[in-house]
Amino acid sequence: MITAPGVGSGLDVNSIVNQLMALERRPLEALQRRQDQYEAQLSAYGQLKSALSGFQDAMEGLSSQDAFKVFSASTSNEDVLQVSAASSAPLGSYNVRVERLAAYHKMASNEFLNTTTFGGSAGDSMSIQVGSDPANTLSIDLSTAQTLEEIRDLINDDLSNPGVSATVVNGNGGNQKLILTADDSGAASAMTVSYGGSLSAASFGLQTLNDVGGDLTLLDAQISVDGYSVTRSSNTISDVIQGVTLDLRQAQPGTDIRVDIDRDLDAAKESVQAFADAYNDLRSSIKSLRNGQLEADSTLLSIERGLLDIMNNPGTGGVYNHLSEIGLTIQKDGNMSVKSTALENALNAEFAGVADLFANSQTGYASRFESLAGQWLETGGLIDSRTDGLDSRIEDLQDRQSAMDRRLEQIETRYLRQFSALDSLVSQLQGTSSFLTSQLASLPGANSQ
Repeated sequence: MITAPGVGSGLDVNSIVNQLMALERRPLEALQRRQDQYEAQLSAYGQLKSALSGFQDAMEGLSSQDAFKVFSASTSNEDVLQVSAASSAPLGSYNVRVERLAAYHKMASNEFLNTTTFGGSAGDSMSIQVGSDPANTLSIDLSTAQTLEEIRDLINDDLSNPGVSATVVNGNGGNQKLILTADDSGAASAMTVSYGGSLSAASFGLQTLNDVGGDLTLLDAQISVDGYSVTRSSNTISDVIQGVTLDLRQAQPGTDIRVDIDRDLDAAKESVQAFADAYNDLRSSIKSLRNGQLEADSTLLSIERGLLDIMNNPGTGGVYNHLSEIGLTIQKDGNMSVKSTALENALNAEFAGVADLFANSQTGYASRFESLAGQWLETGGLIDSRTDGLDSRIEDLQDRQSAMDRRLEQIETRYLRQFSALDSLVSQLQGTSSFLTSQLASLPGANSQ
């Protein structure tokens, strides 16, 4: 603000100009209030979009049969065998025997003083093949003499290492051994060591440490399922019983471990409750926004109508067609409640029917809600059209305010110039008046009246 106090007349120019400018700024303040209102509505739409996005995510998770195909898997002895079941697992019970655990092939050298070196002649080498494929072979050049620790580092640091780890175990009196361990368990990862040049098997004395009596196939795990014997290279087996992962913990030959695969009713009930919670959360957000910045907003009405249309349009062709048939009802306040007993009865009677009521790709409630939320949230959809309109209005208001700010600066400058001139003129008139008064007072006879 340009300031110009009264100079000679005592006229309060700043005060006069400030009062006039307060009147001039009223249209600008009205524009600012309108912008604040639009920005508050824009923020409210952001909250609505977030609520709809959360609703869509919840419905997406429930629009798959996998949300309901949850199984509980148990064993009669978890110290020996642990199990888990995926959505593709069949219901049933099995007798499983853990005859043998899979092991990692280990080889150990003879004992040598830590100063002992190996190789040192042209052509000296050691090769370690992992499994039956010659391509999985690590070749170590020992034409320069190396200690066991140096050989260990050559093995571990080789970028083409096919899957073997080397360690050196230090014993008494400066003695040590080289230990080779396959990175993967089972016979398919068993190691074969060969030598070149002046080196031979006797140079290192590498021998299998595993108690397999020379039969490396015994490195594989062996189990039987209902009497059917199978072997696998790992103690985690997921390809014997469809959808079931067996985690072998301990061998107990000849002992049956009972494995039960049952439907997890609690998990299914949690999925249904999650559906109701997501519906109620969205309604709560809509109610809060209606009581705030989006009062009487047609967007909220459109969303509520969309929700009610789906609620009033049952699925068709399934065992269950209405949510009320499985214990979900709408209360007087519009919220959805879940009757646990009715839901559990429905799950026990027709588990697949309950899942289909939510997750059927055409008629499932969760599937239809997810699709509807996607329409609201899509680019150019219902929410975008509202926010784009508000953005445009805010931008227009900002342009108008900028233009008005420039005009107000000009008006203020003009007022200051005018009232400063008036102040100067009044001061001059006051000076002239004082001069005339003094001159008249000095005339002869001026005081003889």
